[in-house]
Amino acid sequence: MISFLEGRVDTVGLNYLVLNTNGIGYQINIPAYNNLSLKAGDKTKIYTYLYLREDRIMFYGFLTKEEENFFELLISTPGVGPKVGLNILSKMTPGDFSKAILQEDLDSITEISGIGNKLAKKIVLELKEKISKTTFLEAGVGKTFKSENISDAVDALKVLGYTYKKAKSAVEKTQEKFKGELTVEELVRESLKIIR
Repeated sequence: MISFLEGRVDTVGLNYLVLNTNGIGYQINIPAYNNLSLKAGDKTKIYTYLYLREDRIMFYGFLTKEEENFFELLISTPGVGPKVGLNILSKMTPGDFSKAILQEDLDSITEISGIGNKLAKKIVLELKEKISKTTFLEAGVGKTFKSENISDAVDALKVLGYTYKKAKSAVEKTQEKFKGELTVEELVRESLKIIR
């Protein structure tokens, strides 16, 4: 098993990159957001998951070990293949997706390409208990922001009629702008300024 590859980025596509490792170009499928942070010529380390099928061998790659572990957890769920697993990590961090599962937020889960209502319910059923025992929830949350405040602010914006995607984006921008602790009310107020 190859657990990671290190080398220079040769090509970056929409959902893949070609990594030049000692003169060999490995095509690695990656979450879509990675192509924003990686460009040709960058030296990088990619944590890999090797997917074997009768007709093909594919690499899936991640910038952190935690994402790779989460991807493995996702594809262990019946009905969730590597493509859907990659779609999930292209739209949400492991922490955000874990919260959506624990809160049984089917609206957010079904916004992801390839996941209908039936599969969303199955994912929640299969993963809720496993996720409650892991540390994925803490990932990607700023140290000075309480994860409950962030989640509550996103929920409040959804109640006001904004989509999960728009609400989450506004709250994340507010997090970046204000490094200190904000209450849920302050997070919502500042996020509304960004949305408007």
